[in-house]
Amino acid sequence: MEIRLARDEDTEAVKWLWSYCFEHETDPFFIWYFSNYYKAENTLVGYEQGTLAVSLQLIPYKLFLRGQEIPMSYVVGVDTDPQMRSGGRINDLLREALVEMRRRNHHASILMPFKAGFYYPYQWEICYHHYKYVLSLDDLKPVASKGGTFLPVRDDQASIDALADVYRKFVQGRHGYVVRSKDDWQAAIGGLLAESGFCYLLLLDGSPAGYVMYTIQQKRIVVREMAYSGQEAQQKLFYFLYNHRSQVGQVEWNSPLDDTTAFSLFDPKQDIRFFPFMTGRIVDVAKLLTAIGYPEGAKGKLVFHIDDELAEWNEKDFSLTVADGRGAVVTESDQAPDFRCSVGALTQLVFGRLSVLQLIAMNRMVVNNQEAIDLLDVFFPVCNNYINEYY
Repeated sequence: MEIRLARDEDTEAVKWLWSYCFEHETDPFFIWYFSNYYKAENTLVGYEQGTLAVSLQLIPYKLFLRGQEIPMSYVVGVDTDPQMRSGGRINDLLREALVEMRRRNHHASILMPFKAGFYYPYQWEICYHHYKYVLSLDDLKPVASKGGTFLPVRDDQASIDALADVYRKFVQGRHGYVVRSKDDWQAAIGGLLAESGFCYLLLLDGSPAGYVMYTIQQKRIVVREMAYSGQEAQQKLFYFLYNHRSQVGQVEWNSPLDDTTAFSLFDPKQDIRFFPFMTGRIVDVAKLLTAIGYPEGAKGKLVFHIDDELAEWNEKDFSLTVADGRGAVVTESDQAPDFRCSVGALTQLVFGRLSVLQLIAMNRMVVNNQEAIDLLDVFFPVCNNYINEYY
C-alpha cells in the first residue's frame, strides 16, 4: 500500500470514503466540511491497486499542556474502504501519521475514538473525560436564574472576540485544552451553523460572561459547548435553556469533571454519566518532555525505557533531568532505567490524567525504586483536564 499526503486530485476519493463511513455527501455538515475546512495537505491517503483503501486527516492545533502551548495534531476521519478492512492497513496508516506529525514538529496528538479499545493497541489512550448530563428541562429550575442579555452569534470578528474572551476565563485553572485561534473559532461556528445549530452570547452588565452552542434534535436541546465566567453566568445560561421547555423536553450537555451542577439538582439520581471523550498520544517523547513545563521547585533525574512499536524513535532508554521548571532529555545507554512503560501510559501521566501510583496499580508502569515514584509524582501531578473539540 502506498501512503502519502493527499493531492487535489485525491479529493473526490477522500470525499467518497468519508461519506461511506460517516455523513452522506448530501448532509449539510459534509458539504460545509469539504467546502470550508478540508485541506489536502493535512490528509494522508493509502492507495492499493489504484483504490483509496484508507485515509485520515491531521488537523493542527496548539494544546495547553503543563504550562506551555504545545503544537499537536488532531487525528480525525480515520476511515477504510469496506473491502479492505483487514490486513493491518490502519496500523500502517497510523505509523505513517506519526512520521508525518513528527516531521511537522507536532509533539503530541489527540483522537476522538468511535470505540476507545480499537485504538489502545496503537497507544492512543483516554486522557479526557466529561460528565454527560441528560435531564428534563424542568430539572434545571433549581440551578437557573433569570437575567443577562442574550445575543445571537455569527462568525464576525466582534463575536469571535467575545467568545474567545469567555473561553479564556472558562479554561483558567484547567489543563489540556486547545488554545483556539481565530480560524479555530470560525470553524467551530461555521460547523455548528452547518448543522442548523445556534450560538448565543450572554452579556452581564454589558460584558461577555458566557455562551452556549447547541442544536435542537427530536425534542432535545443538545449542547455542543457551554462556557461561562462564573457560577452566576452559568445560572443565566441554564435559565436560557430552561425557557425552551415549551419547545423541547430534555437537555443534553457535556461538562468538565469539576462541574458541580449535580450537587444542586433537586433529583440528582438521573442520567449523569462519566463519559470518555478524547484520547491522546505522545508523538515524540524527547521533544515533548523538553517542551513542557515542570512544577516550581521540581528537581532531579530519571532514567526510563519506553515501549513504542509504531514509533521507533521513542523505543529506547532516555534520561530526563529537571531543574528551574524545564526538562532536558537525552538518549541514555549507561544507566539502568528507573522505570519502564508504554508510550500510552507515559501519555496519560504527562497529560495529567492518571498518577504514577494509578499506573503502577494498573500494571502499566514498572518503577524500580521509591525515589523514582516520588520524582514522577512531583514532575507529573494529576491535572484538571478539559477539551471540547470535535474536528
